[in-house]
Amino acid sequence: KMKSIAPGESLLYSFVAEKAGIWMYHCATAPALHHIGNGMWGAVVIDPPDLAKVDHEYIVMQGELYTGPKDKPGDLAKMTDSKFDAVMFNGYVNQYKFKPLEVKVNERIRMWVLDGGPNENSSFHIIGTIFDTVYKEGNYLLKPGPGGSQALDLQPAQGGFVEFTLKEAGHYAFVTHKFSNIGKGALGLFQANNADGSAPVAGMAGH
Repeated sequence: KMKSIAPGESLLYSFVAEKAGIWMYHCATAPALHHIGNGMWGAVVIDPPDLAKVDHEYIVMQGELYTGPKDKPGDLAKMTDSKFDAVMFNGYVNQYKFKPLEVKVNERIRMWVLDGGPNENSSFHIIGTIFDTVYKEGNYLLKPGPGGSQALDLQPAQGGFVEFTLKEAGHYAFVTHKFSNIGKGALGLFQANNADGSAPVAGMAGH
């Protein structure tokens, strides 16, 4: 039912979401690489059955930026050679570094993560905490118990979620553990406030 449409046209089709997970949707008109590389993609989340309630739930989508000439689309040749200018969370370089996600100590957090690529993989990691739950590609890899995890590894179009709590007030960086990409924009922050709402003291957890 999907097909290419011209500017100004529209296409409506319906489907039944039969499987749980986080799913990448994207433009498939040729060249699909050029369209995905220019941001024509997103995420659909279908919760697994009996998913527990949490205090905060977020979606983080990792993607690359391929700049082109001013006021023009991104450079297809760069995309073909995987020569990206930046790696981003949710479409902006370092946006959560300058506007951290605010939570409170010991609140339970779920983060859905999708690697939209189109080319680069991800090793999602939060500095200063341990995941007690990991769900990847429709399957639980880890549930609360004696074990823990520090990274969720994803290839383009793969996704899942992690759950955790932040034990002390402070700033906690979330990154891809492919460290060459942190300096290219794949960096954000949680600000964990005390239970009374007071802000963390500079230099505490996560630094």
